[in-house]
Order: sequence, then C-alpha cells, then structure tokens
Amino acid sequence: MPKQDFSDYEKRVSADHERQCRSTLTIHSVWRICPIRKCRRDKACSGEMRVSAHQDRKIRAQREIGLSGNACAKLPRCMATASDSAFETFAECLDDLQRDLIAYPDEDLPKFDRCLKGREPRRDTANP
Repeated sequence: MPKQDFSDYEKRVSADHERQCRSTLTIHSVWRICPIRKCRRDKACSGEMRVSAHQDRKIRAQREIGLSGNACAKLPRCMATASDSAFETFAECLDDLQRDLIAYPDEDLPKFDRCLKGREPRRDTANP
C-alpha cells in the first residue's frame, strides 16, 4: 500500500498550531513579561518558534497515526523554554481557546502577519 502524502495537511495543521499558540499568548498578555524585545514592542507574540520537549506527547501521537510529528513540535520561544507549571497554564489556556473556536466557528483569530514580517518602510518615503 503506498504511503499517503500528508505534507499539505501537516502544513495547514502547523500553521493553525502556530496561530493558536501566538493568539493564546497575545490574548493573555504574556508579551508583557516575554524576554523577546520584539514581542513587547509589537504587543503580540512574534518570537521565533522552537522545538520543545513540552510537545513530546503530541509528537508521539501524530507519529502513531502516520504523520511526521513536525506540525506541533514547535512553540514560541518563551513557552518552549518555560517551566512545567507555566507550560501547564499555557496548555489550559490553549485548550480553552480551541474549545471556543469549536463552539463559535464564525469567530476569527487576530492575524500576526505584520508582527512576523517586521516593520515595513513608510510608503511616502523616497526609495533610494
């Protein structure tokens, strides 16, 4: 039996996972205590995503169903290096957000495109 190609599915799951993690941290104002200056400046979670040992169970679960496990392996840097108690609080908030998204499917999460791309130059400035 040929192996199925889950790359598109995993890309979508990875993007959803990242957006939900960043939304949770932004909604709960974690950016106020985040060690990353860009997050504090943007008032939103915009730090790099890192592989975290906190996600080992989710990675194992994805691998058992035939996926690579890369879709949920990364967390924002402040949570990837957080203590176990801080991560448990984050996981509870993330679960609450996911329940709300299921209960209210028409609601939309904030977009962080500008935060992730960085600041773009003003349009009225001359291009050297």
